[in-house]
Amino acid sequence: MTQYKPDDMPTLMPYLMVKSVSQALDFYQTAFGFERAGEPLVEEGVVLHAEMTFGDARIMLGIEGSWGSEAMSPASSGHDQGIGLYLYCPDVDAHFEQAQEAGAAIMQPPNNMFWGDRIYTALDLDGYRWSFATWTAEQET
Repeated sequence: MTQYKPDDMPTLMPYLMVKSVSQALDFYQTAFGFERAGEPLVEEGVVLHAEMTFGDARIMLGIEGSWGSEAMSPASSGHDQGIGLYLYCPDVDAHFEQAQEAGAAIMQPPNNMFWGDRIYTALDLDGYRWSFATWTAEQET
């Protein structure tokens, strides 16, 4: 099979439009534990594009209005998004505390779900809905 993507890239990589890429980078790092990936694209002192990772997940961030796009974040458009972002983390309760201390808007505190995950849900600064989960169900042997 022909190589269709770089080895270090996931198959799915959400691209989020944000009001300020610099602010989003800081928030995702502090509140959600993302790590910066590579160098951001900067023009005239403004960060236009950046990428971040969380475990094996990767997201791209772009500033609203860049490259002729009219796409806006939920906070700027005034409309709820039609998608939620769901990530697994090692300790959802510790992750929740970190996000809450960093100012994430908590929509649902940690809760055990019927499918075996313990999750919480928060909004980021741009109005995107994030759910973080730890699988707590007993593994079948």
